[in-house]
Amino acid sequence: MSSPRPLRRRIALLQLAALAGLAGLHAGCAAAVSPPLLDMQLIDRDSGTSLAQYASRGRHYSPGMPGARYAIRLSNRTGERVLVVLSVDGVNAITGSTAGFNQSGYVLSPGESHDITGWRKSDERIAAFEFTSLGDSYAARTRRPANVGVIGAAVFREVYVPPPVYDAPVVSPAVPV
Repeated sequence: MSSPRPLRRRIALLQLAALAGLAGLHAGCAAAVSPPLLDMQLIDRDSGTSLAQYASRGRHYSPGMPGARYAIRLSNRTGERVLVVLSVDGVNAITGSTAGFNQSGYVLSPGESHDITGWRKSDERIAAFEFTSLGDSYAARTRRPANVGVIGAAVFREVYVPPPVYDAPVVSPAVPV
């Protein structure tokens, strides 16, 4: 059986569209007004090198070879903690649910970077991120192929909630009985 190499190579070249900077806020004016909260890079897990990114129409594309494993390096660019809700192929990287803003994510301390190497299956098990064809993708096999090739990150600043202030209790003098 012959392998559709050219098609796979084209799919691999266009497979990952990492949303620019702060995913969800990639409109031109939003990016110009506030700096991105997060840097996101794709790392080749065999060589440890960062994959090249090519920008086009507000998106970033990284080429990858079929079968190559990769990690997503998230770097907090702020001086405060942030929550990063990460999805790959439209699937939340922690829960495995179809991606959404109101899901579990990674908390990064100020200036912290962390490599996410795959979808979390349990506290001990991770299914590695790997470049593959559309039909072999986890999202397509679970009947969710609409966002194959897309890495999304919703980033939320930590909201400071001051501790409650309690009024001093009113103490009345003891009354002799």
